[in-house]
Amino acid sequence: MTWIAGCLMLVGLTALDPPYDPAPHLAVIAKTGPQGEGSVAAKVARDELAKHGIEVLPQLLVAMDTSNAVAANWYRTVYEEIVARELARDETKWPIEFFKEYVSDAKRVGRPRRLVLGLLDKLEPAFREKWLPTRLDDAEFRYEAVGLALAAGDRAAKDKDQSAAKTEFRKAFEAARDSTQVTQAAAKLKSLGESADTVQHLGLVTEWWLAGPFDAPKKTGFAKVFEPEEQVDLQTKYRGQDGAELTWKRHHETDTLGQLDLNKQLGTTREAVGYAYSEIDVPREQAAQVRCGADDNCSVWLNGQKVFGRDQWLNGTRFDRFITPIQLKAGRNTLLVKVCQGPQHKDPEVPNNWSLQLRLCDEQGRGITFKTIESGR
Repeated sequence: MTWIAGCLMLVGLTALDPPYDPAPHLAVIAKTGPQGEGSVAAKVARDELAKHGIEVLPQLLVAMDTSNAVAANWYRTVYEEIVARELARDETKWPIEFFKEYVSDAKRVGRPRRLVLGLLDKLEPAFREKWLPTRLDDAEFRYEAVGLALAAGDRAAKDKDQSAAKTEFRKAFEAARDSTQVTQAAAKLKSLGESADTVQHLGLVTEWWLAGPFDAPKKTGFAKVFEPEEQVDLQTKYRGQDGAELTWKRHHETDTLGQLDLNKQLGTTREAVGYAYSEIDVPREQAAQVRCGADDNCSVWLNGQKVFGRDQWLNGTRFDRFITPIQLKAGRNTLLVKVCQGPQHKDPEVPNNWSLQLRLCDEQGRGITFKTIESGR
């Protein structure tokens, strides 16, 4: 065989080599975990992936749709290296349609979708402006989309186009899950004579029976079991702090976001426990979430079963501080919440808040449909 023939054969073999398949290297990275698990092999795989161009981006982005944070970070470094290199070139033919399809898939993980949107801002700057307002039902981009609807409503109101303003504000209200945006949209609708039920929209529980304060020295309240935890009887009388007689008191909370101030309702105190009880009627059996916050802490029972408890103090009643999945029955369901009040803060200027906020919603944060059973019995 001549030297030229040998070279031609090598060229032919090279031409017949299959295109690079990133799947094996992606799979190596997928096996990484905490404390450096699999990191040595992942580094080799990462470097090999990063040698290639935009042809690996579709499979890489699909792999980035993972709950494995360690693997996601490895993938991201590959993505950023390839993208930076290709942006420096003039002839790159980007898979624009794939990017648009990927970023529009609300089932995918949010972080890589945002990376792709940032790339599309460079490749097709007009895309975001047209696309983002359509993401009202997209959990990852909902906040921005609602903000745009609110802004559009403000512009329409300024132009005295009340019909358009109402449409935009209603759109924002129905899509919003952030408490601030919900209250903003509701206020704007009401200013135009439209109704907007924030409590129903968010699934806030505002009808309660309250009992307390029960004596709980220092921080013993969370672990100590009081009578309401064993059985709720709204006719029962209890013995509370300083020997005071306690009874269940009906309360309707009027706060826009359902925040209940137990200092006002049960009396300013410290080192104590209070209980809030409600009965609701649900039209069908369904999976839902309890989202709550309390100062100092709270425990929640659904239909007599404890579904949540967090032994933390000085929490503050932040909206949706705690989220736990629940299963509601069709018909009557009972909710019992225990809220602890700790000792006076070391700084006497810091108030001893004693509060509760609780709502029932789906996994996207939209309030579920329920009615309070008025008798509470």
